[in-house]
Amino acid sequence: MYEFTNTEINNKKASEFETKSLLYLIGMRADSKEIEILTVDCFNDITGANESFSKLWDVQSKNHKYLPPSRIGESLLTLYKNFISSFDFAEYILFIPKLKRDYLIDPSLNVYGYSNIHEKQRKGIERYLIKELSDKKEKSVRPALLDDFFDEVVFVEDNKKISTYIKKIARFKNKRLVTEELYESIFNDIRDAQSVLKNSYIENEEIEHPSEVLKFNRHITKKQINTLLISRLVGVEVFSFSGVPTPFLPVVKNLDIEDVKDLLQDCNENLSRAFFDKNGCANFWKISEFIIQHVKGNGDDDVNTVYDALLSSVKVTTNYLTKDTILYMISLILTGVENES
Repeated sequence: MYEFTNTEINNKKASEFETKSLLYLIGMRADSKEIEILTVDCFNDITGANESFSKLWDVQSKNHKYLPPSRIGESLLTLYKNFISSFDFAEYILFIPKLKRDYLIDPSLNVYGYSNIHEKQRKGIERYLIKELSDKKEKSVRPALLDDFFDEVVFVEDNKKISTYIKKIARFKNKRLVTEELYESIFNDIRDAQSVLKNSYIENEEIEHPSEVLKFNRHITKKQINTLLISRLVGVEVFSFSGVPTPFLPVVKNLDIEDVKDLLQDCNENLSRAFFDKNGCANFWKISEFIIQHVKGNGDDDVNTVYDALLSSVKVTTNYLTKDTILYMISLILTGVENES
């Protein structure tokens, strides 16, 4: 049994930092591909999960301007409580601004374990964490599993711009293809979607399995984030475009209405499958990057000209990306770029 406690609505500054920690989970780790669902202010500030909830990544984010050992100790409280809970978390992550470099044995690291912190600071951290855990009426006693917890906890320092967190999930090699302002706008959209999830009240609610957290609707999926991302980059709702994009009209001019409807549905389904296919999404991003870059540099080209240029430069390896699907995708991007003008 797991009981939710100390859930609250945080201020904008904290929300922004929590969004960074969310994007760190899905875009900056070696195991980011495993994370499909992210819960907001339930188990912790952010908790990532795989599809079956058999693996959980727990993140406490603390955007304190100054982080002395006392505050670090206090910041570890929820992570420690999850460590000793009935649920098994695979990772315990404290997401923080950069610590003072003289706290660290190897100051060049931005992701490190507890052993990278000097003993003097560790004593302060432990003293304040034990104080938070102890009954105020009794003398502070060192919890039995505290050393095991410190062996597991990972410190991740935020040392990147807002736009970098979006670039890491966009997978574009040409980082200058999209403006900083658009990347930051996408970040704000994700932050706002995340903040809305905190409006429900779940204090003292209990669950028996981690997956039961879904019933509280305090989660966002990687698919939702990726859909928002590609839609904003392209400039239109990629997977739910209403009607026929104008540049696509020459492709369907000889089809009757029902055939056009079927083709549009097939194209949207193919785009969705290609985008969310773990094995093929890299090819999707590569193709998207080429089309966006080409269209922005050659705005007068028609759909077929862009398609021919694509095939001469990029190998299409994803089965879902049929010729019609790619022509449809090019049409959407042409429409999005035209709408920006």
